[in-house]
Amino acid sequence: MYKIFFIDTLTTGMNVEKCSIYRIGGIYTENGIEKFRFEFRMRPFINARINEQSIWISGESRQSLIDYESESDAFGHFIEMLDSVIELRNPKDKAYIAGFNAASFDMLFLREWFRRNGNERFRDYFHVQVIDTMSLSAFALLPTRADMPDFHLNNTARFLGIDVYPGAGYNCTDNAKLSLDIFRHLQTRFGLSECMDETESTEFRKNF
Repeated sequence: MYKIFFIDTLTTGMNVEKCSIYRIGGIYTENGIEKFRFEFRMRPFINARINEQSIWISGESRQSLIDYESESDAFGHFIEMLDSVIELRNPKDKAYIAGFNAASFDMLFLREWFRRNGNERFRDYFHVQVIDTMSLSAFALLPTRADMPDFHLNNTARFLGIDVYPGAGYNCTDNAKLSLDIFRHLQTRFGLSECMDETESTEFRKNF
C-alpha cells in the first residue's frame, strides 16, 4: 500500500524560519483512492514576519488570523490526524508528501513547523522523497512550455487539459485536489499505474 498526502500551505511570507503557516490543507489517499480531506487554520507564531500581500491574497487580515487557534494547537490536531493513518511503531508505514512545488516550498515549511513545535519525528511519518507535481508537469509540457504565460498551478493544469475549479488558487484543499488531478492525469498519460478516481471523500477534517 502507498499513502500520499497531497498538501498545500499558505504562509505569511517566503522565509521558512521567520514566516508562519496560517493555513494547511489537503487530501489523504491510499493506493490512489481519496480517503479524507483536511484543513487547519492557525494564528502565526509570536513575532512571525507577516507580509501583507501574502495574507491579503487569501482574503485574510492580521485581525482574522488572530481569531484562529494557536499554531501549537493546530499542530496537535495535525499530528492526531497523522497518527490515525500512520503506525509509528512500523518503520515501513510512512506517507509521501505531494503537491505543486512541494519540494521547494510546502515541504520546507512543514519540516520547520515540526521543528518549531518540538517534534523530531517528521521522518517517521513521511518519506524523504517528495512527489512534486510541478516538476512532473514540466517534463510533460516540454514541447509547449514556451507558449505558456507562466507555470503557476492553474495554468499548468489548463495546459494539461484539466478543468480548474472556480475560485481555485488560494484555497488549500482545492489546490491539493488540483494537484491530485494533475498526478492522476500524468499517471494515466505515462502509463505508470492504474488510477482510481473516487472524488467523494469519506471525511473532511476542519479546524478553523
